[in-house]
Amino acid sequence: MTALEALVRVTGPRGERILPIEALYRLPDSSPQLDTNLHPDELITAVDLPAVPFAARSHYLKVRDRNSFAFALVSVAVALDLYSNGNIREGRIALGGVAHKPWRMREAEAALAGQKADERAFQAAAEELLRDAKPLRHNAFKVELARRSIIRALTTAAAIT
Repeated sequence: MTALEALVRVTGPRGERILPIEALYRLPDSSPQLDTNLHPDELITAVDLPAVPFAARSHYLKVRDRNSFAFALVSVAVALDLYSNGNIREGRIALGGVAHKPWRMREAEAALAGQKADERAFQAAAEELLRDAKPLRHNAFKVELARRSIIRALTTAAAIT
């Protein structure tokens, strides 16, 4: 939903408000007990997905330790809008399982624009997205796992006709 820029409708005593899904989640900062920007008396009542041209050429990849574990080590949601010649008009990439909230990097998405939808472009986007990754002692493996997962998800989305 982050890659497709969903909107979250929230209702509480002060009425309804609409948040971009990226604004729903928060980094821990000084309040690590809070995962979202919801007020204590608010409830999510709907999620709206905008009609975007590349939603049909999208893919979600979830990498887990085992099928029985619900939480992803790394997840990748991608969407591509291609020109008729196979070049990328626009791309979206969101990572899960690597931070406190779904992670997008618009610079990596912008690097896809105008490129041929191929492994070279997908590798470059993955490198840009992970350029400043700061793994911790016991999760450094996630950087390479994320890199390979981004390339795989983009390759899968590009092949959808």
